[in-house]
Amino acid sequence: MKEPIIAGIDIGSAVTKTVIARVNDGQIDVIGIGEAESKGIRKGIIINIDAATKSVIDSIIKAEDMAGIRVPNIIAAVNGEHIEGINSKGVIGVNTKNKEITSIEIDRVIESAKNIHLAHDREIIESIEQEYSLDGQDEIKNPVGMSGTRLEADVHIITGLKYITDNLKKTLHKVKFTSRDIITAIRGSAESTLTQDEKDLGVALLDIGHSTTSLIVYIEGAVWHTSVIPIGGQHITNDIAAGLRVTNPTAELLKIDYGTAFIDLVSPKELIEVPTPNGQMRTIPKIVLTEIIQPRVEEILSLIGRELSKLNCVDLIASGLVFTGGGSQIQGLVELAEAYQITESATSPAINIVGSRIGYPDKIVGIRDIANNPAYSAVVGILQLSLNEVENINIKSNKNKPEKESFASMFKKKNPFSEFFN
Repeated sequence: MKEPIIAGIDIGSAVTKTVIARVNDGQIDVIGIGEAESKGIRKGIIINIDAATKSVIDSIIKAEDMAGIRVPNIIAAVNGEHIEGINSKGVIGVNTKNKEITSIEIDRVIESAKNIHLAHDREIIESIEQEYSLDGQDEIKNPVGMSGTRLEADVHIITGLKYITDNLKKTLHKVKFTSRDIITAIRGSAESTLTQDEKDLGVALLDIGHSTTSLIVYIEGAVWHTSVIPIGGQHITNDIAAGLRVTNPTAELLKIDYGTAFIDLVSPKELIEVPTPNGQMRTIPKIVLTEIIQPRVEEILSLIGRELSKLNCVDLIASGLVFTGGGSQIQGLVELAEAYQITESATSPAINIVGSRIGYPDKIVGIRDIANNPAYSAVVGILQLSLNEVENINIKSNKNKPEKESFASMFKKKNPFSEFFN
């Protein structure tokens, strides 16, 4: 019996990433990776379906070529500042024989929790169990097999704008996929980077992307908050470009090569070379670059602190902050976060969150390139979240007669995607 094949795609504002993996003894064995420059994407949202389709096709072809296998189907990550999380409670009466809780009652009570009022343009993307209560007994993680008459469930519900997920589905449909599942990118990032101990002790994960930063908070092992702020790594690049009067590509390179988020880590004697508009080089203190970067990173931390204050839970985040995403790779980020003080309200004292770290996609085998790249946390995580569904996937290899041709073979003949490449 062949191992199931799963594939995930993360259509980001800067880069579209596809990962193909074989499921081997419950592990994700990465066999193909594909990257393409994102087109038609702004702040994680598809604004031009045809342009985004080109990026998706290019990314999948590269992953297919590396894997030597067709993509059977695809799981997609949804991003953007439209993502919002709310906590809801469901209540049902138990009417089974002997009043025993079964999986049917679990489904019923979660559906009850999902019965919330949403604006007409919003929809539920995910619903995540927090804890249950049975006849007044609280803090139950799994009530299946227990007996009672009244079952309650606390559920975290992640919502998004319907037209945005519709456009994501339309983009995938243009490349002949009907997405099996759409998962929020931050949930994927949490799955691939956080340990169970961190979730149990309390942790806040920040995924710093190109244009946005996503937040997810776990308390006592359950998700209690998700949100997105409209600032990401590109804003730091823009600040550098304006502050040093260089082009954005040059500013991005300066950020990657010399960028530091915390001024305490930079010696006033350190110097770097910066190109001038006429192509010459000039020497400036490295601390000047840090003075541009640090305020923007502090703004991100300030906005995250504001989100955490909604929960009044800073003291419950014993595991600290975990940073991931492409924008998390700037030096000094962890040190600045640990020195930064978060204030929950005007009357409460400032709190330092300690124990911060950078989160890398873990729990994978095979091609390990992405294990050292936080930019792949979301796409690896959505694959891990889909492991329980892999039995339903029909696997076809390029070596056999496929039901659907691989993208690479399609481009050798007149193909349905040619309109995008004229």
